[in-house]
Amino acid sequence: MKKLKSLSIFFPVFNEEANLEVLITQALRILPEITKRYELLIINDGSTDDSLKIAQKLAAQNKELRVISHSSNLGYGEVLKTGIKQSQYEWIFWTDSDLQFDLSELANFIKETNKYDAVIGYRKKRVEGVFRHFNANLFKLYIDLLFRIHVKDIDCAFKLFRADLLKKLKLSSGSAFTSAEILYLLKKKGVKFKEIPVNHYPRLYGQATGANLGVIAKACLEALTTYLKIKFSSLESKVKHD
Repeated sequence: MKKLKSLSIFFPVFNEEANLEVLITQALRILPEITKRYELLIINDGSTDDSLKIAQKLAAQNKELRVISHSSNLGYGEVLKTGIKQSQYEWIFWTDSDLQFDLSELANFIKETNKYDAVIGYRKKRVEGVFRHFNANLFKLYIDLLFRIHVKDIDCAFKLFRADLLKKLKLSSGSAFTSAEILYLLKKKGVKFKEIPVNHYPRLYGQATGANLGVIAKACLEALTTYLKIKFSSLESKVKHD
């Protein structure tokens, strides 16, 4: 099996106390098989349950694990930016901490790193229910109309990137739109994406927040704001050259 030289993995966490021990146990079992050096980062986004306490206990037991904590809930995009900034190794991977993905499938992504600098997952079959599925498809259509990214599953939380690509990006958003903004900026730079199907499993513990209307509204507003900034900047540049 192909192994990476080094890999940083971070997990966004908001009120995932029931999932963390299983998640980290799974990661520690799988990672030595796919990378020579690795680090695990738990990005606690202002959890109000015992997530932080459990994360700190796990970090005390495992030298490869670090915990970074936001004092309040800043949102998914801010977690992604913190994870990217704090990651130290050659490749960066993130996935959610709700155990809806199987970390062992990361091995299929690593096989593609000889040819691609960005390997992103798409869910074979989403399991969140009809309402969440409808919202996700509507959001994807909205983003594609604005930015023409055109990937199969824009918000799938199973992504692997070469670190230097991510660290050079100037991200303006801090919401659920941030993942799409990353793809848009990389596409503008000419980065080619390899898309790989992944299994998606029902959440067993905890409560999902992605379907929250406030979260969706903020993501849509940030996407529109970013789009308008790009258009105005392009128009201004054109006027100057004329």
